[in-house]
Amino acid sequence: METLERIMSNQPAQPTDTASNGNNPTRTRASRRIDTATISEIARLCARQLSESESCRKIGIKPQHWFSWKSRHNRSEKFAALLEEFRAGRIDSLITKIESAADGVNMKQPDWRAAAALLKFADLKRFGDSPAVEINNSPAPLISDDVAAKVIAIFNKQKALAAQSAPKQIQDAEIVPERVAKNE
Repeated sequence: METLERIMSNQPAQPTDTASNGNNPTRTRASRRIDTATISEIARLCARQLSESESCRKIGIKPQHWFSWKSRHNRSEKFAALLEEFRAGRIDSLITKIESAADGVNMKQPDWRAAAALLKFADLKRFGDSPAVEINNSPAPLISDDVAAKVIAIFNKQKALAAQSAPKQIQDAEIVPERVAKNE
């Protein structure tokens, strides 16, 4: 009840004129101390495809506090190594789960889709969903050069014949101005 009255009256918990307080404002404490458990929890969450900022927010740390802690004394390299170890462990556990599903361990029946997923991991080129497209740098011509030259010669010959035998069009005719008679 006493703290509610103090909050309502907007008075500080400690008087400002005491010698122990001085004129320095009180510093707010960090939301959570970064220790080995916190570091491993962030690495575990990042291994599950969360960003570092998302991981920090999830466990109650300000991302800015995490990044400043990590940048001190080259801790980012150590964290990268730890994160790689966690990711390798996660991949290994997922592959173990897929293998046990393919073998039918603790299941009524084996799941063929798990075996198909393992084949994709093993050889994506042969067992992937879409076939890999190989692009050839020098494509083979569709027709040879001498056949192309013959086709062009035939086309030019037909074009010349069509131009000779074509009837005159109206736009090709000579335009003669008409004389207009004036009635005076």
